[in-house]
Amino acid sequence: MKLINYLILPSEMTPFEQRYLARLNKIALIFFYLHIPALMAVAAAAGTRPWFALVLSLVVMIGPTIAYRTVQNPRNLSIVYGITAMLMGGLLVHFGQGPVQIEMHFYFFALLAMLCMFANPAVNIAAAVTVALHHLIVWLIVPSSVFNYEAQWWVVLVHAAFVVLETVAACYISREFFDNVIGLEKIVQARTATIKEKQRDMRLILDNVEQGLTTIDLDGCMSSECSHMIEQWFGVPTAGEKLAIWMGQKDKNFGEWLNMGLDSVKDGMLPPEVALGQLPKRMQDKDKTYAVQYQLISSAGAATEVSQERRAEPRAEAISAPAAEKILVIFTDITERLRKEVSERYQADLLNLFQHIMRDKAGFLEFLTESDTIMNALRGATYESVDHKKRLIHTLKGNSAVFGMRSVSEVCHHLENQISEEDRALTELEMAPLYLVWDRVRVDLEKLIGARDRKSIEIDDSDYEAILKAVLGGVDRRLVERMIKSWKLESTRTRLGRIEQQIQGLAQRMGKSPLTVDIESNDLRFHTEHYMPFWSAFIHVLRNAVDHGIEDLEDRAKGGKRQQASIKVSTRTSNDEFIVSIEDDGPGVDWDKLRAKAEALGATSESLKDPNQLICLPGVTTKDSVTELSGRGVGMAAVREACEALGGTFLIHSTRGVGTRLSFVFPCGQTVYEGHAAMLAGSAHALLKAA
Repeated sequence: MKLINYLILPSEMTPFEQRYLARLNKIALIFFYLHIPALMAVAAAAGTRPWFALVLSLVVMIGPTIAYRTVQNPRNLSIVYGITAMLMGGLLVHFGQGPVQIEMHFYFFALLAMLCMFANPAVNIAAAVTVALHHLIVWLIVPSSVFNYEAQWWVVLVHAAFVVLETVAACYISREFFDNVIGLEKIVQARTATIKEKQRDMRLILDNVEQGLTTIDLDGCMSSECSHMIEQWFGVPTAGEKLAIWMGQKDKNFGEWLNMGLDSVKDGMLPPEVALGQLPKRMQDKDKTYAVQYQLISSAGAATEVSQERRAEPRAEAISAPAAEKILVIFTDITERLRKEVSERYQADLLNLFQHIMRDKAGFLEFLTESDTIMNALRGATYESVDHKKRLIHTLKGNSAVFGMRSVSEVCHHLENQISEEDRALTELEMAPLYLVWDRVRVDLEKLIGARDRKSIEIDDSDYEAILKAVLGGVDRRLVERMIKSWKLESTRTRLGRIEQQIQGLAQRMGKSPLTVDIESNDLRFHTEHYMPFWSAFIHVLRNAVDHGIEDLEDRAKGGKRQQASIKVSTRTSNDEFIVSIEDDGPGVDWDKLRAKAEALGATSESLKDPNQLICLPGVTTKDSVTELSGRGVGMAAVREACEALGGTFLIHSTRGVGTRLSFVFPCGQTVYEGHAAMLAGSAHALLKAA
């Protein structure tokens, strides 16, 4: 069965085979008709009657001529031509009688070889059977028509053996020709079908993945294929268009950054992971945010993975890796994820605020009042200059961070960056994110704290014990009145306790815990509203004390200091002055570095000489980089401005390697009083006089 299946071709015919055989059969018919004059010429030369050659050859041509007109299957017509070829060979041998008659037999073998062009073993077999019957029958009837000598039967067998051998070879050649040439169309169709199937599967994948996938060459030009999400999000790309230009129409910064980054990838000077790391990771398209990933595709078609071993190899060895030809770019819509994260962070902020409210409601309300004042100044554009606006935003950022309002502090930080980079006051549209987030927080805060117009007085246990002792002890009623009126004032003990918590919170955020904080209040009381702007700006002093005044453990050990750093905050009165001091045991101020920065900013010689002015110059800081907490050189200017607005003065004393002390001195007037303990300990006459 295998032999039969090998010799008999499959029943179906491809369009290519049909066209090929139709053309070959037409040429073969013409070829056979050209035999007629050739045979007549041979007959004339051999003296074997040319006209008889004409008649016999015409008789032989009747069959193929009729078959050409009637047989529809070109394979069957080819079999007829195989028989015709051998008959023409028989005529050639017959009319070529003479000395070279035996050489005429070579024509049979030439025709058998040429019949391989029909790519059908059946044609070769039909021709072989025809020539075998021709030799046998004609040798028996007219021996001279086959051989020019008295040939024996074994001579006929020898001829037949050679025909069989050539036919075997011819059948193999015909079948190979059919399978690999005539059947090439089937092979191509099968492979095309396989490719289409794979492409269909790949298209299904690309149409159903939730990511946007596309490939670009190292020049940034896109290929024609991309995932369905690319088309849905950004439209149908044009093959050959640069991704940076296309996406730059949606996000200008992304396009510019991508264009520059691809140059580093293409030149190959940097390791692949470093070069890809410089490409932009986020893209903004209207209200959508996309995360963008990149992966090199090597010439072998696989994504290039850079192992730890390869990273450690010398550059020369790494070059042997497959060269990258494409970059797979993966877009992921992270809009909802970011919204969820923002929502979760906002809820965490509200929880932090609630905890602050429960712990120190009065302090939080003070912060809220001062922040409202700042926001009103920003909205109403009542600030004096760009520097003043920066100080307001910086103060709002600092206080918001202390009270856990990260959403507000992050927006403020972004606005500070923009003002610093562009050195101009931002427009209302650019300030809108701050207004939006603040208004949202304020609405939710009103739900937490309720109406703020209800006035209430809260006293702690020590105040209660003091007033009870005064009443039971028969203290003069004017002193008792004085003590009760002081309940509306804020105790410095409460204020410094709040500051201690702020310092510890800042130290934890900056990774500088543990830290010792010493508080010395000296039992004073002050008018909260009067000093509110100062305490609001004082947060900058606390941040500087933690950031600049706490050294690394290694540096403290080198300086012979104890491992745990300390900060001391105190309030006291002296010569009718109210003094607020903060002192650290850190490295001290690097005055030379400050002066160098101040000179670069064009500071006057007078400011360079006076430390109290130098430390407060806008933009002057010992930090080399800006962080969310410090490094802008804005905070101390805001503190000094708030201090001087209350008629106060600012003093700084710093020693390198020892520490820094800052003092803020205000006139007492009618704003600061001694506490209850001092009132009870002193004489009634002195206290009444002071009142």
